[in-house]
Amino acid sequence: MKKRLLACTLVLTMMASMLAGCGSKEEAAQPEASKEPAAEQTQAPADASDSADGAKFDKEVTLTFWSPTWHKDADEQVIADFAKLYPNIKIEPTFYSTDDIKTNTKVAASSGTLPDMWYNWGGYNYANYYASADLCYDLSAYAAEHDWENKYVKSALDLCKTDDGKIIAFPQVYTGLVLWYRTDIFDQYGLKVPTTFEELEQVCATLKENGQASFSTGGWHIFRYLEALLEYYAGPEEHDALNALEADWSKSEAVTNAFAKLKDWGDKGYFIDGYVTEDANNAKMYVFSGSSAMVMDNSGMASDVVANGYDTSQYSFFALPTGQDGKTGRISSYVKTTQFNKNLTDDQFEAAMLFWDYYYSDESLAAHASIEQPTAVAGAKLSDSMALADGLLEMIDEAGSYTTTDQNVPNEIMDVVFATEEAVLLGSIEPSQAGAQIQAAIDSYKAANK
Repeated sequence: MKKRLLACTLVLTMMASMLAGCGSKEEAAQPEASKEPAAEQTQAPADASDSADGAKFDKEVTLTFWSPTWHKDADEQVIADFAKLYPNIKIEPTFYSTDDIKTNTKVAASSGTLPDMWYNWGGYNYANYYASADLCYDLSAYAAEHDWENKYVKSALDLCKTDDGKIIAFPQVYTGLVLWYRTDIFDQYGLKVPTTFEELEQVCATLKENGQASFSTGGWHIFRYLEALLEYYAGPEEHDALNALEADWSKSEAVTNAFAKLKDWGDKGYFIDGYVTEDANNAKMYVFSGSSAMVMDNSGMASDVVANGYDTSQYSFFALPTGQDGKTGRISSYVKTTQFNKNLTDDQFEAAMLFWDYYYSDESLAAHASIEQPTAVAGAKLSDSMALADGLLEMIDEAGSYTTTDQNVPNEIMDVVFATEEAVLLGSIEPSQAGAQIQAAIDSYKAANK
């Protein structure tokens, strides 16, 4: 939590840059700043499931909600159907792009105008930011009373917790970064899914011998491979210490080895041509076209395959082997969440839980195909468009997970990591120098945020 507490001091100094990123989103309505504070949160409000129908919720309640634009169709459909069940509960959504919702929630945090509910991601840079500043509702009592540990995928719920175990966000969507591959390309060259790091490199060598790129990537997306290499060379304990900024990057042999291997893969032509300057958002397109055999991506790859009309039999996934002794190794994972204003009244909180219980109920998931998946609900059935991702959450639970690095490491440091990564790949610095550059950024960050 020491690291996370640093975030509290950043609010004022970050305002200038954050305001610059707001753009012209003047249509975004700001919620009312004044609310009656909730009573001390020692008792969890009544279980939302206690209300069988809207007639049992007789209070007039309004909840403002900030959500991403790609959830607009699903959110509006669910809100409309929920209103039929609970006419006294009014949900007022405002939709933002990814960048705008990140920026505007932090601006609202500094001005005391946060909505009642807002979409967020897990990790230090996102959900924990609001917990450190004591701005979000502590869900721990409610979660314990209503068995969230069994209701939601355990590793997803774990990513909604602070270091001291408080649950600070409601888990909506859970996913991890795996290697999606073209089964037809593998079959063409007689390749099998690798289960060890050595086998993965043998696959890459065979593909290269046949003029085929192994990995699609570009821009910030390159780091997805680097963090997997860090997990492989450092192992879980040291990798976690590095990401927590507790271990010294400049003295880590694993850091040097990871950067060296990334450079080696680049030099051997395992990545697509021009990968350093390629737009990260185009990475998966090279797999769709057959220009590369694999891409590191999340579960959304499954729906993209279906949406573009590609042959689903030609796509599958496996975890990049980062473990030792025949074990798969942990998988970089992250959770998409909703957080709640700490000043919600008891009536507002009960209404909010009713809404989210309905949102991810079997009835709602069956009726609203546009709800983003895989959801964090344990045992939830995937929609037809996500069938390709079947087994992904079970794979993560079995292998174990670590929070995707750029959700946990401060942005100021990640900017240096990205720049260092590019410098190594372009040959401007040696892999052995990478750790020192990153550690210098860490030291500067800590000094500025004592």
